[in-house]
Parts: sequence; C-alpha cells; structure tokens
Amino acid sequence: MKTKKLEKWLLLEQSGELSPKQLCLLRRELDISDRARRLREELGILSGSIRKIDVEPSPWAVARIAARLREEGQTVVSLSKILRPVLALAACLTVVSGVLNFHGKQTYSASTAVIAAAGVDVWDDPFEQDLSKLENLIVSISGNPIDIMEM
Repeated sequence: MKTKKLEKWLLLEQSGELSPKQLCLLRRELDISDRARRLREELGILSGSIRKIDVEPSPWAVARIAARLREEGQTVVSLSKILRPVLALAACLTVVSGVLNFHGKQTYSASTAVIAAAGVDVWDDPFEQDLSKLENLIVSISGNPIDIMEM
C-alpha cells in the first residue's frame, strides 16, 4: 500500500470513518508491514498529546438557534419592508423632476428678435469682427447658443 493511502486510512481509522472492508485491508497491511505499524504508533503518540475537550452547546443556545431557523423559514411581509422602497422611489422621482424643471419657468433676457437681428448687419462697428470672434468662442465654450445672453 502506498504511503499516502496508508496515512489517509490511518487517520480515517482514528476518527471512526473507515468502512469495514477498508478496516480489514488496513489490519492486513498492519500485520504485514513494519512501516505501517510505525506510522500508526507515531499517529497514536500525536493523537495522545492533544487534549480533547468535549464541548457541547448549552441547551438554551440550541433552542434559540432552532427557533431562529424556524422564523427565517416563514416569510413575513411587514409594512416597513414595502414602505421603504416606495419612499425611496418617491424621493428619487421628486429629485429628478426638480432637476428637470429647474430651468423650465425661467425667462431668458434674450428675445427671438435680438437673436434674429444678430445675423443682419445693421450697424457699422469697427470692432464687429473682434466681437463676433469673441461671441463665437463663448458659444463654443457654453455649448448652448442661448446661454451667452445671460452671461
């Protein structure tokens, strides 16, 4: 028998997990092999050096755990479990509608007539080209051509 398999079976023998057929084969190996007997003795020495403490949970702890497991099995629909998501959704919708309607009722200082007249050359201004370049830069920065009138 290989060493790994022998060690595994010896550990299973100590814990009582070895099947009767495997136990018979292990005893046969122990009778034949001196190495197997030596490994079993070393394992026995190691096992004897460890203090084994019999610890069992108290009966009231077992009863409380069993009661909690029974409670978790039952699905209880409470008002707070339903009300929390509804209130969170209402708060989110309020925030979104406030953000979307923030600029909705404001009136801009620029009228459509001023915007339409901007394309027509009404005045003869020597700084018109420079002002036009500045206006185009402001429009390109703002992204919205109507925003420049409020600046």
